[in-house]
Formats: sequence, C-alpha cells, structure tokens
Amino acid sequence: MPGNLLLNSPHLLQKISLSPVMLRLMQEALKPEPDFAVMAETIRLDPALATTVLNLVNSAFYGLPQKVTDLHRAALVLGSREILKMAVSMTLHKDLENGFPECHYDFYPDWRLIVWSSIAAELIAARLCPERADQAYLCCLLKDVSLLFLRCAAQDLLPEPDQGDRITVLANGQLEREAEAWGLHHAALSQLLLARWGIPLEMCESIRFHHDVDGLTGHPPLTQAVVLATQWSEMELGHAEGPYNVVRFEGLLRSVLGMTEREVDSLRAECLRRFRSMLQALGIGEGDADCAYYQHSVKAMQGYCFLSMDLLTATGGLLSVAQILGKHIRLNWDARSWEAALKSPHRETFRLFRLTADGRLERSEERHPWGKIPWTLRSPGLEIESGGQRLGELRLGEANLPAEELENLRLYLRFFGQGFEHYCARQAVLEEKALAFDKIPIGVARLDCTGHVVAANGKLAEYLNLTESANGRAFGELLANRLPVETVAEFDAFAADSARAQFGKIDYLLGPGPDGAVRDSAFYFSAHRQEDASGPCILALLEDLRGLSEVEVRTLSRKNFLERLISSMHELVLTVDGRSLVTFCSRQDLGLVGKPFFTAFQPTESCVEAWSPCLLTAECPNHVEAVLHRDGGEELAFEFSFAPLGGPARVQPGQGGANPRECLVVGRDLTHIRRLEAKLKVRAMLDGLTGLYNHYQFHTTLEREVTRARRTGRGMGLVFCDLDKFKNVNDEKGHLAGDQVLRRMGTLLLHVVRQGMDFPCRYGGDEFAVIVTEVDAGRVSAIGQRVLDDVREQFAGMVSVSVGATLMREKDTPQSLLGRADRLAYRAKSAGGDALVME
Repeated sequence: MPGNLLLNSPHLLQKISLSPVMLRLMQEALKPEPDFAVMAETIRLDPALATTVLNLVNSAFYGLPQKVTDLHRAALVLGSREILKMAVSMTLHKDLENGFPECHYDFYPDWRLIVWSSIAAELIAARLCPERADQAYLCCLLKDVSLLFLRCAAQDLLPEPDQGDRITVLANGQLEREAEAWGLHHAALSQLLLARWGIPLEMCESIRFHHDVDGLTGHPPLTQAVVLATQWSEMELGHAEGPYNVVRFEGLLRSVLGMTEREVDSLRAECLRRFRSMLQALGIGEGDADCAYYQHSVKAMQGYCFLSMDLLTATGGLLSVAQILGKHIRLNWDARSWEAALKSPHRETFRLFRLTADGRLERSEERHPWGKIPWTLRSPGLEIESGGQRLGELRLGEANLPAEELENLRLYLRFFGQGFEHYCARQAVLEEKALAFDKIPIGVARLDCTGHVVAANGKLAEYLNLTESANGRAFGELLANRLPVETVAEFDAFAADSARAQFGKIDYLLGPGPDGAVRDSAFYFSAHRQEDASGPCILALLEDLRGLSEVEVRTLSRKNFLERLISSMHELVLTVDGRSLVTFCSRQDLGLVGKPFFTAFQPTESCVEAWSPCLLTAECPNHVEAVLHRDGGEELAFEFSFAPLGGPARVQPGQGGANPRECLVVGRDLTHIRRLEAKLKVRAMLDGLTGLYNHYQFHTTLEREVTRARRTGRGMGLVFCDLDKFKNVNDEKGHLAGDQVLRRMGTLLLHVVRQGMDFPCRYGGDEFAVIVTEVDAGRVSAIGQRVLDDVREQFAGMVSVSVGATLMREKDTPQSLLGRADRLAYRAKSAGGDALVME
C-alpha cells in the first residue's frame, strides 16, 4: 500500500491518531511562547500525568535544591517549555502503552532508545543550533511514530510483520524493504503523518532524514542533531553492528561538534544522568544494561579496539589467533592459565587451546562440536561472539578477578569477537583459497595480457619442473621446460593476438621427470582469454592425461562439486521422477526433496488447467508459472520449464510398462519481477520527488471527479498553483535547492488539503494543482488563499506562488475547467505574482 494511500485510509488514521491531550500539548510546544494556563489546564486533565511530571521535576534529572509541589512553581523554576517537553514525552509514552491493550508488544526497549536520542538531540543541538534545542528533542521523540503506531495498530502492514521488539533500530536493507511495500520509507511516512498533525515543515524534514548519516554534512544543524542523536542511541544501548562502530561514532561526534575527547566524555555523562532519571520517572528499568556501552568509558573502548586490531595482521590459522588472545589477557589481566575454544572458519566446530601453568600453549588435534568440547577448567565461561554468532568461549584458571576487571574483560572480548569475525571472513578465507589452489590436480596459472605469470599453483610447478617461483616470468619460457617448441610457438602467437579467445592442444612426449628418470607424458594444455576486476588476463591450464583412467573412480567425489555449482545459479533446478516426486533440489533450504512436485507448488490462475504430471512427458511443454508457499506466509513465484532427462525409461519389477524418465525442471525466480511491477504501479501514480499524485494521475482523477460532480450535483473546483521566482533558485542555488523547494511545496499542499476529499497533484515542473470536491466558491477561494499564505510564511520571499482558483460550471469539461484555472493563475503571475485570482 503506497504511503499516501495508507495515510488516506480513514480507518487506519482513526487507529493511529494521537490523544486529544497529546495534540493540545504539541500545539503549545510548537508556539514561540507557550501559554502556561492552557498547558496547566491540559496537564491537570490527567492527574497521573501531573504527578509524574512533578516526580521528574524533583528527580536527579534537574537536581533542584528544594522540592517543587505544584506546576506553577515548576514552570517558574524550569520554564514552561521544559515542563511541556516532559508532559509531551510522558503522554506519548502513555498513549502507546495504554492505547492498544490488544497489542502484545514490549515498548520498553524502543522507549529507551527514544529517551536517549531525545535527550542527546537536545544536548547536541545546544551546541549546533541553541535556539532549536527544544525542537530537536521533539523531533527525536516523534521520528519513529509511524513504526510504533503501525506495530500496535496494523502490524500486518509492516514489511516484516513478525519483527519483534526494537523496531526503531535500523536493520540492513530496512528502508529499501519499506519503500517496496509502501512506496516510501518509515521516516518519510512519519513526516507525512506529523505534517497532518501540524508539525512545522523544518521539523518534518529533520525527521525524514534522521537515518542519513552518509549525507550528514549536507543537512542544516537541526537535522544534524537529530541524525547524530539517532545513531548515538543505537550505539550506546548496544544495538550497533559491533563495538568498532561505537568507537568510530565517538570520533564522528568530536569532529562534527568540534569537541575534545574530554568534552565528549562530559556530554556523554550528562546524557546518561538525564537518561537514567527519565527512565526512573517513567517507571522503566535499564533492561539488559550489560549490553549497553554507556557502562564503559570511551578511553577503555578505544584501548580494547586498538588491541583487537592485532587480529587483522594474524597469519597462521587459529593458533595465531589464540596466541594474540593469550598475549592480551596476560598483559592486561595477568591470566597465567586459561582455556579457549575458537570456532573454525566455515565450520560449525571448535578447536580447544590451553595455556598450561608452565606457560605452554597446547592445541587439541581434533575439532569438536559445541557442547562436546573437552574442557578441563570448570570456571564460568566468558562468551566470544559477534553479531549474535557464537565464535568461542574463554575460561580462566584464576577465578578471583574483581567485578570491575571482569566487566572490562567481557568488554575486551566483544571487541576481540568482532576482530575474530573479520579474520574469519578475510584472512582465513584467503589462506584456505591459497591451500585449495595448490591442491587442485591441474596446473593453473593466471597471466597478464602480455603472457607473464601473475599467480600459479604448485601443480603447475611440478608439471613444468620449476625450482623457482613462476611469478613475473614469461609463460612461454616456462612451457619450454617441458612442452615441444611447436606448442610454445603456438602459445606465443595466441598471446600476441588479442582477437583469439582460446587456445588448446594435446602433446605426447618422452622426457625426464622431476627425479631425473625418463618417462612418457601426455598433457592437455589450454589457454583462455578473460576479463576480471583487474582488467584483461589469460587463464592457462595444464592437465596430465594419464589420469583419465581414474575419472570414473572420482565421479562420486565430483558430484558434490556439481551440486554446489548448480546451487550457485540464480534459477531453481530440480529433478522429478516418474511419480512426480522431487529427487534433487538446488536449494536445500526449501526442503522439497521427496515431496510431490505438483502438490508442493500451486499454479497461478492462468496456469491451473495445464498443471498436471503431463508436463513431465510433453514434447514441447509451455512455460508454466507456479507459487511455493513457505512457512511464515512467504510466497516464492517461479516460471517453470520442463525437459526429460536422457536415458531409457526404467521398468519396475511386477509392472508391465516403463515409468516415465526423470525430468529436469528449471524455475526462473520471478520475485524481483513482481517487486519491480509493484514499484512501477507506485511510480505510475505518485510523483517521485514530492509524493503527490503525478501528471497522469491528475488527469485521471480530474476526469473522474468532474463526472462524479455532474452526476451527484455536488460542487467541485480546481486550484492551480505556479511558483514564482523558482528559476532564480535553480540558477543561483543549484538544482538540489530547487528540488528541496518542490519537496517542501508538496508537504505544504498535503498539510492544506482535506484527507480523502481533496487531491494534491504535481502538474509538472513548478506547477501544482489541487482537485477539491464537495465545495462551494467560498471554500475553493479559502483553499487557494491558504496556499498563498502558507507559501509566504514558509518560504519567506525566496519563492512565491500565483494561484488560480475556480468552481466547476454546468457545461464544464475537464479540459475547460483546467484551462480556466490555468488562465487565472497566468493572470495572477502577469500582475506580479504572489496573488490569488478567483473566478
């Protein structure tokens, strides 16, 4: 459901509306000078809210020397705006917690993130834009309101309905999945929702970009404060992707705010003090505080980060990793005996390392599954993990570490875990690839485009009787050690002719082997010209043909390789026997082997009649589309083609005829195509820049509403808007600034219109139109005047607007109504612009 249509659903809007108390408090909070009488009256409507506000006023959050017993005194001491922020925070918390009794959702993890980010935004804005610190607080309080309300009121509309708690933590690919489902991501959805509740445009823009860390420097100070505070909350509360990012973020904070390390520490301490006081006033615990990084100093985290960097240079397998671990805990915690289980890269097994009392590092020769590791130490284990993946465990022989030192050791192991994960993903893979490259039973060399060796494996050196490294040498000269002169000359000619794609030749020869003994040999030599990331290259292969007699013996061992090769294909590959049972599937996670093919997959409506086992035997079967329904509700769509496999049909004992042969079934994944179709539907309706209806949809809607108005006899009108001085913005400030003006104009029109009754559209370029229904001349004129007034207020003269407004007449067609509104706007522009002409 596109975002604009989602927000135009009256049923959904009713469910996700804020309470009247919250709306009144927000209206006061947005005023330049809040009215204390209105604020106090609103707060007193909820006695529990007044009590909670006074509890927070008297908490350590503010550290007042004397107890405050009434709201009037609190406002005198702290100011009306501070009291308003407290009331808005607590009312939103109450609306979410009590407004959806049927929603089984733990708000507290997300609310902790909201509280930290709101307090942090205010403190950061106090340095970047002091006059807007209160707005920064409200922006972070409301930035994820769309996600929170949808989670409670319409969970099925979320891209991942089964998502658990902490929905405000940005997951990888989340914004893209939301855009596919709604036509826009949750930040833009919050922006549109808040615009309808009267939040100023500048605050809405900050909310729209609150995850845009990459574009931080291009945003105004208020948006920078909101972006930094959003990231800071995820970092400090332990939801970042590894502790390295926490240290990096502290550096970013110092750079943007122009602060020293000590000043950032003070800012962090103040944020933590207020965070804990606010949670206490709201009756919320700190949750799993052990996972939170705010328990530790920035200096300690930096130190452990630098220590874990040693893993980036580790070469020598898990033994070198264990040696680094032992060195660190020996120097920092004086650990003289320990055991550590470390996960093997690419395997779910662990190797045990042990430092004995006499200082020897021992390694178990076997790898063990988790739960069957032969520990000798019985002390409590300290987990080594990263990103939720178990990577090992450390046990100390001395169990008398002070509590503070034990917490520091746990923090170090979090950094060590992420460093170990990087090691497994990079260095270990390189080592295994190098080992596998040397063990390939074929001589392999990668050459540059001139025929010089870039890399070669050990088997090639064996075949060519090489005693020194082949790297950097001309490959033709190396071939001359073993192959005939004619073959070397033919290869040199191939290397010199870039138009030839490949070369191959079989040579039989008699000559000395590596041991000096004379032996007969047969080699198949081939070379293939390729293009890779580093540019054009040549792949040379040298195979000893004397091993051909062993091919059949190795067939079964190669079966696994072929299966892995097929599983890497984008298509789904299956084999189906004569009984329609799946005998092979390239994707093991689907669990299809042994299941009836025509039961596991269900045909689409257009393919129901063709869906039968006859497809397995048809001479030229058509492509058939079918869907696989997975557990959890996920649907996978495929377009299948069928081809009988070779070989005779098999006769089963006791049966007169032969069963049909096995069939190869190849399914093309249509998921991407379906998503593309959904995107195209959204783009066909909405303007990508402003979120308004586009030019095509404008004409469709105008024709529909003219027909409806003529049938029902109810009035309708058209307001046509043409921006003045927009070309100057593009010429003087650039097209990005122009795009920003158009986006703000779109948000302004969404704020002006009535939901479900008026249709704001981008007609083209800097021209906009609003189709208004069930109106009279006075209402049409009022809407046009409001657009004019709001543009004056929001853009402060940077641009203005010429507005033409007209009511539909008895003999009007869509074209005549549009033409009249356009002419009226032109008259307004000809008179100097910044005017409304109504007729």
